[in-house]
Amino acid sequence: MTLKRLALSLALALLLLPGATRAHGPEFDRDTFTVAVIPDTQNYTDNNKPQPQSLETFKQEMQFLKDQRRAMNLVFVSHVGDVVQHGDGTNGTPGDATYGGGLEFTRAQEALDILASSGVPFGVAPGNHDYDNYSWTTGFAPLHGSVAWLKAFGPHSHYFAHKRWYGGASMDLYTPGLSSFQTFSADGRDFLHLSLEMEPGDAALEWAQRVVDAHKGYATIVTTHSYLNPPAETDDANPLVVPAPYTVSSTRYLNGSPGGWNDSADVFKKFIARNDQIFMVLCGHAWGPTVNRVSKSQALRVDLNDAGNVVYQLLTDYQGNTSASAGGDGWLRLMTFDVEAGVIRFRTYSPTLGKLAGQDGEHTFNQPPLFSDFNLPMPVQVTRAARGHVR
Repeated sequence: MTLKRLALSLALALLLLPGATRAHGPEFDRDTFTVAVIPDTQNYTDNNKPQPQSLETFKQEMQFLKDQRRAMNLVFVSHVGDVVQHGDGTNGTPGDATYGGGLEFTRAQEALDILASSGVPFGVAPGNHDYDNYSWTTGFAPLHGSVAWLKAFGPHSHYFAHKRWYGGASMDLYTPGLSSFQTFSADGRDFLHLSLEMEPGDAALEWAQRVVDAHKGYATIVTTHSYLNPPAETDDANPLVVPAPYTVSSTRYLNGSPGGWNDSADVFKKFIARNDQIFMVLCGHAWGPTVNRVSKSQALRVDLNDAGNVVYQLLTDYQGNTSASAGGDGWLRLMTFDVEAGVIRFRTYSPTLGKLAGQDGEHTFNQPPLFSDFNLPMPVQVTRAARGHVR
């Protein structure tokens, strides 16, 4: 470990402490702004889960974000992918009819329509379950097909068509339209968000690089579905001392695809680290095995980019938490930016349970609150961000 990284780890460790927040819900300062993260929702839309109960949890999440958007100064929402459980089957041969892939996308839209009606900009990254052929093939068959995705979340969908904050999608790639980008402003600063396809190949990274090049100086967040692994069941170590490991591509997914693929470590090396304006990576997909209906669902990794500045990388996937509702108990990640104080406050809240994780004896995740309620220093990429481009 270099002296610079050691100093960084020690400084961040001091800030990875839970803050004072009332137990019944998060409070927000008027001078801050918030970016929310929607973890995997596949179990909420799953045709084989109790319905409409499971979908109601998804809708409760979206209603909370809509109702509290002004109180928290909500400026953007990112969905980490696996919107549905079973791919649509458009490009394959339908298997078990009870999967109801198309119906699952309809359920997802019913929930996301609530968020869309708030007017808050948002992005949706595809997960492995969202590909057309995910649930309709056997043996080795790399994921492909975005017909259902384009219909639900493509640039011409009712969510994004004619929205000034929606920049467009990667329509020229092997599987078109899976990646997209959005812009938003907060505290007078310009932000860029990339919803990047799962295990992106070199062509997808080249598309993303063109987007970044066209938005120089924008503080940038990247969301991609599969990126970090969760901590081991018995591992409660500080993630800055033992960083969350990158995921490794699997033949179950895009490995071998004609569209190419990159491991998470390659995505960081080829794209994230080379672009100093990127300060955060968000992901889902990976969660620990459930024990007594409790899972390891969160992780944090901090690395330095090629310019020597920090990049925060966070795993958020609560689908193993099922004490009240199948598929995640309605937990959301809320990231509140206080630029003046130089801090990002990370909290985990469930409108279904009405609880904040890691506070007042709440140990839903069976791990220390440093994974779910903590502060990190404001990265320089935010403080120096360009101003005045996004309206």
